[in-house]
Amino acid sequence: MPLRTPLPASALAALLIAACATASTVNRSDVESGPSNEAQRGGLPPVPARSGTLAIDVVYPAEGAELTVSNSNFIFGSVGTGGARLTINGAPVEVAANGAFLAFLPVPPNGVYELSAVAEARDGGQAQRQQATLRRTVRVPVRQEPPSAGGPLAIVQGSVTPAGGMTVVENEPLTVRFRATPGARARIVFSDGTSAPLVERRASERVEGFQQDVTQRPREFSEYAGTFPAWQWIAGPAGTPNATVAPVDPGARKGLIELVRGQDTLRMPLRVNVGVLEPGITRQAVAVATREDSVVIGQAVPGTNTPYQWFFPSGTVFTITGERDGFYRARLTQDLSVWIDARTLRLLPENAPAPAGTVGTVRVVPAAEWIDLRLSTSDRLPYRVTADGSTVAVEVFGAATRTNWAHYGPEDAFVRRVSWEQPRSDLFTARVETAEPVWGWRSFYDAGGTLVVRVRRPPRVDRERPLAGRFIGVDAGHPPGGAIGPTRLTEAEANLAIAKRLVRLLEAAGARVLETRPDTAAVPLNLRPVLAERANVELLVSIHNNAFPDGVNPFTNAGTTAFYNAPQSLELARGLQRELIGELGLRDLGIARADLALVRATWFPSTLTETMFLMVPQQEAALRDPAVQERIARAHFRAIEAFFRSRAR
Repeated sequence: MPLRTPLPASALAALLIAACATASTVNRSDVESGPSNEAQRGGLPPVPARSGTLAIDVVYPAEGAELTVSNSNFIFGSVGTGGARLTINGAPVEVAANGAFLAFLPVPPNGVYELSAVAEARDGGQAQRQQATLRRTVRVPVRQEPPSAGGPLAIVQGSVTPAGGMTVVENEPLTVRFRATPGARARIVFSDGTSAPLVERRASERVEGFQQDVTQRPREFSEYAGTFPAWQWIAGPAGTPNATVAPVDPGARKGLIELVRGQDTLRMPLRVNVGVLEPGITRQAVAVATREDSVVIGQAVPGTNTPYQWFFPSGTVFTITGERDGFYRARLTQDLSVWIDARTLRLLPENAPAPAGTVGTVRVVPAAEWIDLRLSTSDRLPYRVTADGSTVAVEVFGAATRTNWAHYGPEDAFVRRVSWEQPRSDLFTARVETAEPVWGWRSFYDAGGTLVVRVRRPPRVDRERPLAGRFIGVDAGHPPGGAIGPTRLTEAEANLAIAKRLVRLLEAAGARVLETRPDTAAVPLNLRPVLAERANVELLVSIHNNAFPDGVNPFTNAGTTAFYNAPQSLELARGLQRELIGELGLRDLGIARADLALVRATWFPSTLTETMFLMVPQQEAALRDPAVQERIARAHFRAIEAFFRSRAR
């Protein structure tokens, strides 16, 4: 199961692959407690029988854990022996032959799970009845229902946005919204006597589950929203605005929300401090990465748990036009801005000039394993590199062209065409088209300030022995973190066992292998792809097994997935998915493009596989089986071999 963390260079972070979902009503699947036919149809061996002392061990949820759902959730663990009968809060739960159990049940409103197990054992021919009980107490979130039309006048706590400190450009639209009792009139009232009306509208919660699974019904609610131009500081209850980009206005207005229905009036302070930049007045900032080979990250919206979409090297200079939630808004072009964590930028003095650069000569410099596309830039401007098939495009934001020369360098069969264009006044684009699909790329500013995009040549592959001489990275996912099964098999153990078998197969076929986690010691997530890139591997496969977030029914959603990010990794992901599904026959959840750390690398094709779900008893038992570990490793091996063979000339 992959983790999310800020990452350096091409090993940048990852999102947890699933969002939480809940079930709004109890239905048949809510009390399902046995494996589905879909999970049984594959080529997994039966769960081996285990006879032991009856003892209830609940692996999840832990004692005192705070659930994220309040209606239905999974609970799993072991009773220590097969053949036992188990009930949880009175509902019968199937026990596997090895004593493992998994159930998806209504969450007890009081947070107390009562488990009771009974088993019979024979001692000298005499049947001995064993009994065991266990109480597991968890914290259940209180689901706040939207205010009803007939209820008291109320504003839903925590629903008012924006909140906290922010900076905008003068007259920039500022939207205030909140949830409240239907049928009222609302407005924002400012201390200078002005006001801004808010409009009521019906809205629905946007609910996303694990991939296709959505187990929570959308709830409708009344939302009041309005947009007004920001033209003066707005000071929240704290008094002093806490935004840092704009100078503080001592005459800042204060605002409050006013909600009126009939004779009832409800007022609440607007808890936001809004700083205002005069038109044309901006701040400049420079990217400060944690290491020389790491980058700072740009996002489409501020805040955590949003995808990483732009990556800028240390020293890149930005024009800052706003601030919110600990992020600075950086302008790339007149109609494109990104949000960057303020901790990774250093504000320059207020009178620092705005970056306004040019791109001069574009030059191709061939080398044995790559070609360099070199752009002579006057400043360290923000840029973005995209590669698809046989084309690499470089967008330099805020740049004007003074390009008169596009040098191909010595004749090189790999280089088909070099071109550039100025599609708009603040965007310069250069492209290189290659004779073969791009294997990978990396980019950086060199010591002289030239922007270098290094395009990797495909390796020379022998069709008869496609793995001979290849250099392959194998990553055994986790620790730290990772999933755990009902009998406490950890994902890290299963992943390492599979990885070791895959390494043996690859080396036997003539490949060199880099193991990013060769033993049981923890390796930081952000270091793994960096190790692979520094070693110059030609391909990276990260081996994982999966877990669900709260609220997702494991019986109807468990299956196999392969993840990728860069286009050059797509066919590898497809091949891995085909081989794993064909080998094990589990539910095909399909491949997915995802913002995960281990597939963020661009210097080589990289994928991450999630073969099974450890919480499912049959799948956890299979992952303990050396024969199944070998089958999973061989499926990975076949996909990697086929991928290289398809690239042979």
